[in-house]
Amino acid sequence: MKPTLELPKTLRPPEMDEVPKNSSVSKRLELRKKARIVEGYKILPKDENPEHSNLAFNFYAEINIDNSKLWNLILELSDELPNEVSLIFNHVDSEPNYGKYSDKNHTLKFLTKYKTEIISDTFIDIGMIFHSESELIEIFVPESKYIKFWGVDQKSFIKIMDSFNLKEVDGIEFADEYPKVREPLRLFEKNITESDELIELIKKEFE
Repeated sequence: MKPTLELPKTLRPPEMDEVPKNSSVSKRLELRKKARIVEGYKILPKDENPEHSNLAFNFYAEINIDNSKLWNLILELSDELPNEVSLIFNHVDSEPNYGKYSDKNHTLKFLTKYKTEIISDTFIDIGMIFHSESELIEIFVPESKYIKFWGVDQKSFIKIMDSFNLKEVDGIEFADEYPKVREPLRLFEKNITESDELIELIKKEFE
């Protein structure tokens, strides 16, 4: 199955002439032609990893959705979070920053101003988390712009997936499993906020 997922305009596979011939990168690039990089998701039950045993989530999921629908899915999944959330954000080469817990509606209103950057800037990771002794819920969007989700209510999660016509896909794959080229958003959009500036704005508002 050829990849059919709509990626952000800032993310693409390299051309064959951009990678060394007969290298592991060129072999992975060839394999990508048949990769299952499609809309859909996979659910992984909480594993037996001792590091996770005390974390209060029931399942973990990874979701591919066409980039033009990513923001709406983030909004829907945010309904799974309680009213107080913390932002997670970082430049891809840096450690994650955690913001102070803030009102979720205020947080989403702030993020909405930068939704183009959130779904298209492949140099930042961003997410929202609620973590207590009894619950861990997290939405995380890595630089390759799919969703990682830690949740407690699997039925509610699947209902959201169904509303976006997203199905569980055996062997689903993700863009960051293969060679990729990330390009600055400013090459495609005017009047955007640069990665480093956006991170500073989030720090100012939420740290």
